[in-house]
Amino acid sequence: MTKFTCHRCLLYTILALLHCVGQCAMAQDAHKEEPRFVYDIDNVNFFDNREVHSPYQVSQTLFASRLDAEIGIQFDANSIMVGIMAVKDFGQSGTAKQELNFYYHYEERNFSGAFGAFPRKRLKQELPNIFVYDSIRYYSPTIYGALIQYTTNFGYAEFYCNWLNKQGKGQREIFELITDGRFGHKGYYLGWNIQLTHFSVPRPSNGLHVYDKLMIYPHVGIEKSPSSMIDAISLEAGCLLSLNRDRSDMLWHSPIGFLGEVKLRKGRFEICDYLYAGNPQFTHYEVHGASLHRGDPYYRSPLYNRTDVRFYLLNRQNVQCYAGASLHYTGGTLDNSQQVVLRVFPKF
Repeated sequence: MTKFTCHRCLLYTILALLHCVGQCAMAQDAHKEEPRFVYDIDNVNFFDNREVHSPYQVSQTLFASRLDAEIGIQFDANSIMVGIMAVKDFGQSGTAKQELNFYYHYEERNFSGAFGAFPRKRLKQELPNIFVYDSIRYYSPTIYGALIQYTTNFGYAEFYCNWLNKQGKGQREIFELITDGRFGHKGYYLGWNIQLTHFSVPRPSNGLHVYDKLMIYPHVGIEKSPSSMIDAISLEAGCLLSLNRDRSDMLWHSPIGFLGEVKLRKGRFEICDYLYAGNPQFTHYEVHGASLHRGDPYYRSPLYNRTDVRFYLLNRQNVQCYAGASLHYTGGTLDNSQQVVLRVFPKF
């Protein structure tokens, strides 16, 4: 896939989003609501301690607080929002990251969308960890680009662009085109996650080459509340295929494997198990690292199983707090991590 083709695909996506917004706006009822101010505040405090012995990860402790706050004006189905995002790492002076974000949001009937720098929580569902690592969700809760969504009683589909890096001196141009969705009936569903990453060269290129990456995950699943013994159970399984190519040699690498998960919930307890078995993912990770491969590095192992156990200390309308522990098995090595997460999200 050439750089011109990637940019043309992005242009078509933006034009489709604008066309959808325009068509939906023309279809609005004659009655118009008075503009009103809207607010949103989200505070996430996280402690994540990782004890690692395998070669795929590093031991570290993430201990920080993040504030996401936005204010805007809403008129009919349209909103214009302005907000700040700041992350404070404990034990470090200053802020680890801070940004001023603003975006346009549209929502009416079956269609919704956004354009600008908008929070990841606008997504219908977050990507699995093999696509986006949980530490990225901690520190980078913003998507830069455009989003379009379609929702029915049977499921949803969404498509978005996340522009991660602008091309410049010593700086690659990087963006992702992502689509995901899920449609089903009576707890059974078919779903997909597809992510195309365009990893271009800096200017000047200095001998570097463009890297093409495509990840495809079609899957089936079931979500049920089977009995009084278990509040909720969900199972999902599918095939994960990656297509990776460094244009320095033009050779395609296509690691493929089984990806599945099981989740059980009873009262305040939740157990989740995630399994990958197949070819090691993230080709050329030792060269490009997390700049290109933004998923959990554990998936470089041909066998990876993660088990999470959580206890919800609070699970209310505006406050959620849980303590958890995770086991990470990579064929002979067992790592562990512990988490405490407190999220406060008052509604206005």
